[in-house]
Amino acid sequence: MPPRSRFETRRLALLFVAATGVAATIAVTWPRAAASDDPRLCRPQQTRLDIHGYVRAVSLDVRGVVPTVEEHRAVDGLDDLPDAMLDEWLRSQEFRERVVRRHRDLLWPNIEAVDQIFHFRRSFGQFGTGEDRIWALTNQQSRALFRGGNVTCRDEPATFDAEGRPITVEEADGSRREGWVRVTPFWAPGTSVRVCAFDAQAARLSPSGIDCATRAGINDAACGCGPGLAWCPPAAARTQILRSFNREVERRVAAHLEADEPYTALFTSPRAYVNGPLVHYWRHLTGIFSGVSMQPLAIDVERLPDVPFDQADRWEEIRLPDTHAGVLTSPVFLLRFQTNRARAARFHEAFLCEPFQPPPGGIPHEDEVAALNPDVQQRPGCNYCHAILEPTAAHWGRWTQQGAGFLEPTRFPTYRDECRECALGTTACSDLCRFNYVTRAISPEEEPFLGMLSSLQFLRREHQENVTAGPRQLVTRGIADGRLTACTARNAARWLLGRDPREGEEAWQAELTDTLIDSGLRYRELVRAIVRSETYRRAL
Repeated sequence: MPPRSRFETRRLALLFVAATGVAATIAVTWPRAAASDDPRLCRPQQTRLDIHGYVRAVSLDVRGVVPTVEEHRAVDGLDDLPDAMLDEWLRSQEFRERVVRRHRDLLWPNIEAVDQIFHFRRSFGQFGTGEDRIWALTNQQSRALFRGGNVTCRDEPATFDAEGRPITVEEADGSRREGWVRVTPFWAPGTSVRVCAFDAQAARLSPSGIDCATRAGINDAACGCGPGLAWCPPAAARTQILRSFNREVERRVAAHLEADEPYTALFTSPRAYVNGPLVHYWRHLTGIFSGVSMQPLAIDVERLPDVPFDQADRWEEIRLPDTHAGVLTSPVFLLRFQTNRARAARFHEAFLCEPFQPPPGGIPHEDEVAALNPDVQQRPGCNYCHAILEPTAAHWGRWTQQGAGFLEPTRFPTYRDECRECALGTTACSDLCRFNYVTRAISPEEEPFLGMLSSLQFLRREHQENVTAGPRQLVTRGIADGRLTACTARNAARWLLGRDPREGEEAWQAELTDTLIDSGLRYRELVRAIVRSETYRRAL
């Protein structure tokens, strides 16, 4: 159940008073009514919370729970919350969980929502029940290579020829089927399952030279699921991987708060975490996802700790390359917002408080010729947002769209002759060119960009350095011009007050921003300043 706010129902408050036996000393507060002395309420409305109402409000907002009877008694007769008590609350695990919850609202990290494109080409499942279960590939394309259709193998131990290939038996329907072998699956060490022999093949390379751990191996009959079925996760394993990605970014937020780092470290720190499902994913599965591109890998797989897949609750801290930018280049953020424009738009809205919106009155209608301009930075109407959005999006220019790979500059220069040549029809375009470079021009304005890195298309010369600078520069700029600090203060105030700042509170908002800056950008101190303020205590 999610933590209740301090504006919960009257019934809950009455139950609390009845249970504690300190009704005479507790000021119960409810949502404000139009009249200050509504006879339906058990007491007149307050313009300022008394000590017990104030302590209860802070506890609910900071910890998500009501104060204990002992905590209420400790403040009885006081006018303010003791520093020691507030310090304890702000250092508690409950407070970290509240801050993590708040940043889930800002980051939208649930990549399970994009499950339709974040899936494995090799679907693996079981046929039968109990001891009769046999595991096999379930997508028809793969199984047809071996058995001629959507069927499983024979329910008998497999036999092999002199070269170690499964021997098949022709069935009445014309299909050829093999038997099964016993395998210890990666998701359940210490156990064994029966697996169709073709699917249990463990060779990394097929006789034709295909890498069986990649998508190409799906169409090679000599490729199976690898050692321990490493390349064929069942649906439950995929769910664990997606959930682990979500939990990983939450651990980053919690670790940042626990270390009492400047708020900017959330967007710049090379710290990351892996557990068993994520270690297995990075080592074995990045090459067989469809719909997203995780290549070239943005982490050093060789330096990952050894954590078995079934240890989902064991988290190990790792250090990422300096090209990363904290949560802004985390797999969750990159996969949740799959285009550079979407990434830039979310950063602007969540951390600069600058949502992209049409001008008052809507986008003006212009002539048809101007509306066909392929450069949206200049197209009438579109330029209202895209003149800002395109340069900002360029900061993610070296991160793959529809994925989370990193285009390292030495391997992916800003221009490639072969990509221009294939665009002109001289040669066939490789995946490297098609996915990362401009290889198509549907208007004369696009022709000068053929062969260039896609993120540079229509980018002005003064903005091209953004591709190299990466998202970190956005954070530095947001601190320098004050937008990031002011937005951080505004977001925190909105969270703790339960409403947007109102007209007349500009000076208070400026004080909060100054407090954040003076504290060395410590988020905990910003929260302290808010709950200590008269604006908060009046709860209007």
